[in-house]
Amino acid sequence: MVDVPALLVGTPFLTDIKPHHRRRMIKAAIKQLPEEIRDEVFSLSRTAGEYEIDSIMGANANSVVLGDEEIHVGLFVKAARINHSCRPNAYYRFSERRLTIEIVSYHAIEAGEEIVMSYVPLAIKHDERRRYLKDNWGIDCKCSLCQASEFDIKESETSRNRINELRDTILDARKERFFQDAINIAEDWLMISEWERVAPLTPEYHDILAELYFLKGDMVNATRYGRMSLDGWVRFGSVDDEQLEKARVFLRDLRLVGKKRR
Repeated sequence: MVDVPALLVGTPFLTDIKPHHRRRMIKAAIKQLPEEIRDEVFSLSRTAGEYEIDSIMGANANSVVLGDEEIHVGLFVKAARINHSCRPNAYYRFSERRLTIEIVSYHAIEAGEEIVMSYVPLAIKHDERRRYLKDNWGIDCKCSLCQASEFDIKESETSRNRINELRDTILDARKERFFQDAINIAEDWLMISEWERVAPLTPEYHDILAELYFLKGDMVNATRYGRMSLDGWVRFGSVDDEQLEKARVFLRDLRLVGKKRR
């Protein structure tokens, strides 16, 4: 599913303009939308609050990056109707060139299965995740993970904590040129991330593994992980993500190195 923004505003507008002026201008912009889209905007869920526009934007807007890392807030009406889950089966990726959000599934979704996304970073702790959802969206999360047994929640928490710890360990090992140690740790990370369904984080680790194998002189595995990285950025990154271009350049440079060695 591809969605275009009904509204797209820069954060300076949201922070620098006086609230009553900002609300009036956003409401005027919404009124200029085609009737069907305007009705969809006003039918969206809302956070608790005195002001209609603030409650609609607060409950439904997505942050996207344009230009030189400038954060904008977009109201994507179709995407806004997708509920949160701490174990999502889909995610969104933003195209700066097209100004669109694309909803992409992690895996095949069964008929009748709800499409759900995570509103928060996938690797943060359970209590922090629930608090953030409550504070920002008024959500008392009742997803399958939050309703799981205390044991399962603790197991998930341990795994996600391990994910964060492993990243630092990998980078430290790479810095110290302990390449094989870093490779072993990164491969452990990939197994844990698959179990915890944090697939969008994996291309970064495929990047790391490709580089580590290259530094070890293992061109076969460097190429293998380089291709996995490229596939991952195509799937999980923006269609015009700079990481995608870096992955392409890495594989191109590998081919050039391979030709020189022949």
